[in-house]
Amino acid sequence: MKRHQVWVGIMLLCGGAAQAEVRVEVPENFQILAVSAGKVQDERRAVLADGTQQLLVRFEGVIPSRTSSDNDKVIRSEPQVIRYEASGQSLRLLGSAPGDEAGMERYAREPQVRLQGGDQAVALVQDQLVVNGVQIGMDWPARLAEYNRGGGKAVLASTVAATAAVAPTQTAAQAPAVPASELEGQLQRLFLQADPELRKRFIGWAVPRL
Repeated sequence: MKRHQVWVGIMLLCGGAAQAEVRVEVPENFQILAVSAGKVQDERRAVLADGTQQLLVRFEGVIPSRTSSDNDKVIRSEPQVIRYEASGQSLRLLGSAPGDEAGMERYAREPQVRLQGGDQAVALVQDQLVVNGVQIGMDWPARLAEYNRGGGKAVLASTVAATAAVAPTQTAAQAPAVPASELEGQLQRLFLQADPELRKRFIGWAVPRL
């Protein structure tokens, strides 16, 4: 009976994770570089897991050339880490960049954005991810993961919690008892915060032990 209950719990977690998603769209002058847990569909759209997550975005304004022999001028900001919390919503990233070159350059130095879910604003924390050197071919998911190992104000706190969860300092016999309902809630939160590959590894580890 106990093994059956554990298996049902894992299946419910998997089902919940499959259904839980937040869809995000950014304006034409922004680009999605990476997300903390989910999939970047293209430069302007991404699907993320429910809960507290991150977007890594960049402002990219274009000043058309005045002659056919010149290239358009592209004005880019440093990558911006946007942390938010949402569940089962469609969100829009909004930013008010001026249309002139001088205004775009000022905005790119310190881009301010906001998130909108329907008619309501969604609280966010924004921080700059400083990148030195050439950005062409940059592994942005790796850079976001690196940022989360630091002390930036928009770090994903669950990264620290998940690391602590997979490297306990106490044995099962020494660990204090946790009520079943509380433990189930903790497991659900950690599972939903994990990326798809980690979820698969966890299920592969858990099922033979039922």
